[in-house]
Amino acid sequence: MKIPISGKLLATKLSIRYKVLVLFAAAIVLPAVFFGIIITSISRQTLRDSIFYRQEEIVSRLADRINAQLDLHLKLLSLKSDIVSLPEAQKTKYIKNIFDKGNAFSEIAILDSKGKEQFRYPKVSLKKKDKRKSDSIKSAVFKNNVSQVFLSDKDNPSMFIKTPISNKNSIVAKLDFKQILAWINEIKIGESGLAFIVDKKGNLIAHREIERVQVRSNFANLPVVKDFINSKGSSAKKWREYYDERNQKVVALYKSIPRLGWAVVTQIPSKEVYEPITNMYNSIIVWTAFWIIIFLFIGLSFVKRIIDPLTLLRSGAEKISKGNLDIKLNIRTGDEIEDLARNFETMAGELKKLEIMKEDLIRMIIHDLKSPLTGIMGSLDYMRDGLSGELSPDQKDMIDLAKRSSENMVVMIQNLLDIAKMEEGKLELKKEKVNVRELLQSRHKEFSLQTLNEQKEISINVQEDLPEIEIEKNLIERVINNLINNAIKHTSSGGKIEISAEREEDFLKITISDNGPGIPKEFKEKIFEKFVQLERQKSQLRTGAGLGLTFCKMAVEAHGGTIWVESEQDKGSSFILTLPLNL
Repeated sequence: MKIPISGKLLATKLSIRYKVLVLFAAAIVLPAVFFGIIITSISRQTLRDSIFYRQEEIVSRLADRINAQLDLHLKLLSLKSDIVSLPEAQKTKYIKNIFDKGNAFSEIAILDSKGKEQFRYPKVSLKKKDKRKSDSIKSAVFKNNVSQVFLSDKDNPSMFIKTPISNKNSIVAKLDFKQILAWINEIKIGESGLAFIVDKKGNLIAHREIERVQVRSNFANLPVVKDFINSKGSSAKKWREYYDERNQKVVALYKSIPRLGWAVVTQIPSKEVYEPITNMYNSIIVWTAFWIIIFLFIGLSFVKRIIDPLTLLRSGAEKISKGNLDIKLNIRTGDEIEDLARNFETMAGELKKLEIMKEDLIRMIIHDLKSPLTGIMGSLDYMRDGLSGELSPDQKDMIDLAKRSSENMVVMIQNLLDIAKMEEGKLELKKEKVNVRELLQSRHKEFSLQTLNEQKEISINVQEDLPEIEIEKNLIERVINNLINNAIKHTSSGGKIEISAEREEDFLKITISDNGPGIPKEFKEKIFEKFVQLERQKSQLRTGAGLGLTFCKMAVEAHGGTIWVESEQDKGSSFILTLPLNL
């Protein structure tokens, strides 16, 4: 059987401890995360820019070195026009001097206007099978005094440069790429990054792996090379990220050499580029988490110093609400909370004094009023019986009214006495087996005459074969009397009151219902508190001292039962009590 719990309804609430912790955690975590994201973003961009500029510096430096190499050798070939007329020995000596100064020279020749060779240094006797290679000078196409790239002896890349000597003669030199290849091999980009050179058609000119050059590899399909081919001589402004010919994700950058129609390309695996960024992310996350934990630990200690005293104060308040006024909090925080705790203890002490005074006053009223009331009731009985002389009907009615008022006062005093005993745990129940059906029928019979006189209807509906119940008959009978009296009192003329009883599992359920004005929702729990009265209308208070329902609640609970009210305004009320059968 489901039994409603009397008292204040319990609502799930978020503890102030957790509210402060959440606020403190948010005050630490949110700024830490916010600034962590900003710092990470700035650091990431800075690191990316740093790596980009480093690669850009590498390709620019290599492009500049190639340009400088070309300029040096072109400058060395700027010969005087009378070189052609010099004797062979002097001409050889002069050309040898130039040859020795240019470390990329492999051949130097003087040609006439028809391209016929007039002089060559060094003197090379070519076999017939090598004649095709030596004649490559004749098929070379020059642009800005620079030819295309050839694969010469031993399949090493080379090219020709040309400078006019006079209207009839020009000097042509063959440059090998040994120095450029050396520079390419010297370049170190990360752990496995590399640099290479391509021409405007994507043909590989220089590469760390010379075999790729010798087989005339073409890189035009690489996105970075495509960018160069489509750029018409401009250099890259940003990285190009793609999968290379080995299906490895790389980051690449190029620098064009417009004079030669070449591009220097650097390429590095993406994981090497982003590894420092990933490490930075991890470091920021670890350090952010570390400081968050440190500050949260400090925050927990701080919150504990605030909340623990408040918890003690709350515990003290709960004890006071249950009537325990002996409060010693022992809070020593050295701040306003300690002052509050000290004031709280003082307040509890004053309340205890007031409680003792109230109890003494109640006991005095109970004992001092009971004797005079007994005398008054005896005198009224003496007068009502006519022993003091004949009485008129009006006088009899007045005596009856005085007698009922005296009886009500005796009941109120008895209620006060019983409530005080139950609060102190001194009320001893004298239980006996009681037939509930007979008990309720006797209550119905007693109140029938009163309801008839007041033009109200009272009915009874008791389940057949109810088992006997072990209770203190006098207490439960007074509970039922109080509930029926309340129902009659707050039911208008023509209203209905019903007494019903039934068994529900291991409990006996008794209900006293009426069709009166009902009870406002906010007062359903308060009506069981001491000295609480409800307004029937805005200007009229219910009669009574507000002790009847308090007595009912304590008497029922003393038997291990429960009492509550179900009511709607203008639709009546039902007071329900349950008592354990203890079968």
